Order: sequence, then structure tokens, then C-alpha cells
Amino acid sequence: MSQVEPLANFLRTQSRTWLFIEALALAIIIGFIDYLTGYEVTIWPFYSIPILLMVWSGDMKLAVFISVLSTFAWWWVDKASGHLYSSEWLRAWDGIVRLMFFCLVMFSGWTFGQQRAAITARLELLERSQQLEEEIISISEREQQRIGRDLHDGVCQYLAAIGYSASMLKQELERESHILSEAAGEIADLLQNAAALTRDLARGLSPVDRDEGGLESALEELASSTSRIAGISCSFICPEPVMVRDNTQAVHLFRIAQEALSNALKHGHAKSVVIALESGDEACSLRVSDDGVGFLPANGERNGMGLSIMRYRARVIAGRFEIQPNSPTGTVVVCTIEKHCRPK
Repeated sequence: MSQVEPLANFLRTQSRTWLFIEALALAIIIGFIDYLTGYEVTIWPFYSIPILLMVWSGDMKLAVFISVLSTFAWWWVDKASGHLYSSEWLRAWDGIVRLMFFCLVMFSGWTFGQQRAAITARLELLERSQQLEEEIISISEREQQRIGRDLHDGVCQYLAAIGYSASMLKQELERESHILSEAAGEIADLLQNAAALTRDLARGLSPVDRDEGGLESALEELASSTSRIAGISCSFICPEPVMVRDNTQAVHLFRIAQEALSNALKHGHAKSVVIALESGDEACSLRVSDDGVGFLPANGERNGMGLSIMRYRARVIAGRFEIQPNSPTGTVVVCTIEKHCRPK
């Protein structure tokens, strides 16, 4: 393929007029060689080369012209070289057969070119679509991280300050034995709860810090908050500290774990989930195991947007995504990244 590409690039720089002149000259050269070799040596299939050249240029009318010209060139060379037939009709019939062959070559080349152009267009469209999807997810992640930082650094601070003021007000009212001290305490508690919820929300929008232990901390917090909120056993296992080189990869791994955990609770009705982050010499793996009812990827009810997004996130970071049955029940979701992370 690499040897053909320079020739194709050279032909792309030629105008259609020059391509026609080159094809015409090539047909004449082949005819001259055909004359020199005589009728005993068969080289007439080489007339297909200038025909295909015009097909490649996209001008079928000129390709037909070269086909007819090549037929007449062969007919004249065959006669001039002294090839005898019992009847001139046989020579004419051979010419018709060669013209049919040249037309078949021409239309086959045209059909192949059309199919190749269609395939190339589809591949380019698929590549652009994948690039657009990657950009959309990247923009979405950046925007979520920005909102998460704004919530943490802005709203959370305001709520904490107001909560502190409410606590101080409660203390002042208690010293004065005021009847509204209890109400002030309730306001302070509500503000503290609101600040905690906002921090959790900010953490969910921007879950992975950019330091080396960001992914481990985020997965550990995910397991802890799930156990606390969902009331199930959710644990995080990391036999040895793992460093993921790219924060984008870390975020995608976290989102895969988050989606797998959501599926385990929502669809698998799991009571116990284990999130494991493991690293070897050549790869690291994220594994989410649950004891739910399990599911098959072919199941239409479960093979929805969440599963598609997990697969896509794995593909974006050049990972291998697998779904396996757990023993005795449940599901195991695995995402493995080759040579993208290593032990600290």
C-alpha cells in the first residue's frame, strides 16, 4: 500500500487534460510494443492500463474513447504484424471480444472506484463522528468539573459562613434564654446539611483530583458514599497504590465505575458491591463486582445508554471493556488499560 500511495498522490496533482494525454500516449506506446512483439506474444490486456487511468480520473466518456481506441490499435497491430485469419470476420470478432473485455474492465473499475469512494466517505464520517463524540464528552467533563469547583469554592463557602453565623446567633440567643434559640439551631443544622449535600454534589461533578492518588481517593469516596446512602455493603480494594498517568483516563475510569455501580443497584438489585483497582506490569484493571441478579449484554432491557457509554469511555482511553457473570450470582464489569498506569 505504501508503494502505491506515491503514485496515487502524483496522479491527484494532474489535471484531467494531462491525464487524458498521458493515457493516450500510454495506449500508443503499448500499441507500438504490441507491434514489435508480433501477434505470437499476447500483451493486449495491458491496454487496460490507460483505460483504468481515465476511469480513475472520473471521466467515463474519455474512458470509452480510450477503450475504442485501444480496440482499433489492437486490430491495426494484429493486421500489420501479419496475423492471418481464414476470414476477416474472425479478426473483427476478436476485436469485438477485446472491446467487450475493455468495457468490462472499465465498468468494473468504475464500480470499484464508486464503492471505494463510498467506503472512504463512510470511514471519514465515522471518524468525524467519533472525534465529535470524544469532544462532546471532553467538553461535558470539563464543564462538570468547572461547575463542581464553583459549587465547592462558592456556594459551599457561603453556606458554611451562613451556618457559622446561625450557630453564633444560636449561642447568643441561648445566653439570653431567648425563645428563638431553638429555631436558630435548626437553621444552623439545615445550613450544615445543605453545605454537606452541596459538597457531595460538587464531588460528584468533579470526582477525581489531579494528584497521583486522585482516582483511588475518588473510588474510595464513591464506595463510602454508596454504602452510606444506598444502605448496602460497598467496598473499595486497591492492593497497591496505582498511578494513572492522565487525569482524563482517571475520570473515564471513575465514570465507568460509577455507571457500573448504578446498574448494580438499579437493575441488579445488589446487596454487596466490590470496586477493585489492580495494576500489573503491562496493564491496570478496574473491576466492579456485585451479587445481584446478573444480566447478559444481549438483554435489551439492560443494553441501553449506560452500557453504551461505558463501552465508549473504555474505547476513548484505549481500554478493553468486558462484562462477565459473577459467581454464584451477579455481574463483573472490567475495564483494562494496557500500559497506561503503573504501581507507584
